[in-house]
Amino acid sequence: MGQTTGEFVLDTLVRKKIEKRRRQERDARIHRRLSALLWLAKGHTPEEVADLLDVCPRTLRNWVDLFRADGLEALCSLEYQGDPG
Repeated sequence: MGQTTGEFVLDTLVRKKIEKRRRQERDARIHRRLSALLWLAKGHTPEEVADLLDVCPRTLRNWVDLFRADGLEALCSLEYQGDPG
């Protein structure tokens, strides 16, 4: 997992946008996703963040991959179903 989330960096504008969105967010699922990005950017390990949020590391990896591929709006969309297998 270190390859996907290691060295996770957010530029200042993106970080501020995520922080603002997290403060306004009412859905706990999206709040958790946004928190994950911010904690990873602060230097917490993926294992620590997954443990704090009580999710498996694969879920965390999926959130980061979704954010990197499709951006903040995709991460905040609950329509994402993941890989059907």
